[in-house]
Amino acid sequence: MTDTSRLEGRSTAVYVLRLVPLILLTEVVALELALVYPALQHMAAEFRTPSIGWTLTVVSLVGVVAQPLLGKVADGHGKKRVIVCAAGAFAVGSLVCALAPNFPVLLVGRAVQGIAMVIAPAAYGLIRDVFPVRLVPVAMGAITTGIGLSVIVGPVVGGVLTQAFGFRAIFWFCLLYAVVLTPLVVATFPESGVRLRRRVDVAGGLLFGCGAAGVLLAVGQGGRWGWGSARLIAVAVGACVLLALFVVCELRAAYPLIDLRLLAGPGLRWTLLAAFGGSVAIGGQALTLPQLVQTPKDTGFGLGMAPLGVAIFLVPQGLLSAVSGPLGGLLARRHAPRTGLVIALGCLAAGAALLSVLHTEVWHILLAALFAGVGFGFFFVSVSNLVVEAVPATHTGVGAGMMGVANNLGNATGVTVLGAVLAQHVLDGSVAGDKILYAESGYVSAFLVAAGAAALALLVAVFMRHGRTPATGGVGPAPRETGTVEAAP
Repeated sequence: MTDTSRLEGRSTAVYVLRLVPLILLTEVVALELALVYPALQHMAAEFRTPSIGWTLTVVSLVGVVAQPLLGKVADGHGKKRVIVCAAGAFAVGSLVCALAPNFPVLLVGRAVQGIAMVIAPAAYGLIRDVFPVRLVPVAMGAITTGIGLSVIVGPVVGGVLTQAFGFRAIFWFCLLYAVVLTPLVVATFPESGVRLRRRVDVAGGLLFGCGAAGVLLAVGQGGRWGWGSARLIAVAVGACVLLALFVVCELRAAYPLIDLRLLAGPGLRWTLLAAFGGSVAIGGQALTLPQLVQTPKDTGFGLGMAPLGVAIFLVPQGLLSAVSGPLGGLLARRHAPRTGLVIALGCLAAGAALLSVLHTEVWHILLAALFAGVGFGFFFVSVSNLVVEAVPATHTGVGAGMMGVANNLGNATGVTVLGAVLAQHVLDGSVAGDKILYAESGYVSAFLVAAGAAALALLVAVFMRHGRTPATGGVGPAPRETGTVEAAP
């Protein structure tokens, strides 16, 4: 196949100008979480619900369903087209959240926003298809930089908007953000010419999505329903049955949503496993750290900060993430993407372990946040490059979508498991108005769980053989795919 869509022979400045709007639009993947963290307590008070964590979980649930399904649509009908449609869904969901009269409607809006989770993997695939090979690893690092910037901007903007105008201002901001940036991407970035013409396996997508969603539901509600309750067992068994049916159907399908033989290849398999473990640590720390620093000082270990005060720690973390992303891209191109993943997981494990021991002073939290910033930046660019190296060009959308699924499952697992750990350590008499305070022992246990997840992922990265050579931008050898490949007209 002759790829007529790849841009060649133009100045670096031209590529940068084309890339900036895409980077900014891709930030919605992180912003739809980062903006909300400082506002969780205010939202819980507004809607009088103890289950406010579902405003985070439902985004991951929808992402688990949308990413593999829309990733395949992107391979067949255009990655830019899918990005634009997902951005439109994000705008609609933001409007619903801004106007939500009750908690169920808010969750519906958040679910629609969750469709935007496909933007990041589709953007990685679009860059691979369109940019010159020499710039692909660095451009992917730039996408990670954009996500890092959202980690900086998100808590600050979310805290300011919440304190000044209330939590609904966050969603009006999201609506404006999408409305401004989407037309810029349409006008500046070309569509990919790489196509894989196959029927979209909707049944496979629904089986996989619903099965994975059931697993998340069981994990998220385990503490509330009881880990041995009939309801939990029924949901868990049902989810396992759906996933088993998914495997059977995909192995028999002429045009499967996910090539399980490709997924079972050691390169992609171990990369996704490491991505899952790292995301457990990232998601869990993102939930626990803001609550820890907002715990009143009279507990003996809290810092007593307001929602905006969380930015004191997340801004330097995001700055390091923004720097580490491009460095991870350069490291992948010149040395090996696996090396960056080892660095990332080592930093994530060290930061969480540090918090389990030192967490009562500002410098304790700041030091751990710096470890997390380096880990965050190296993690996503390394995983994305490892996935690109593991799959053929025509499967980039699905491969990157599976990366997103692993990250979302890990993130949701971290949020729900660490949330369940904290729920077992509620301080007696702490329920005052809209606040529930957790004991120091709960935070220690939660950070140890996060450190353990990152450490296990680190072991996977250390011993896996994939990604030990310089990244090629996806033009190196890759597993064979099935289907008819053709250039888009």
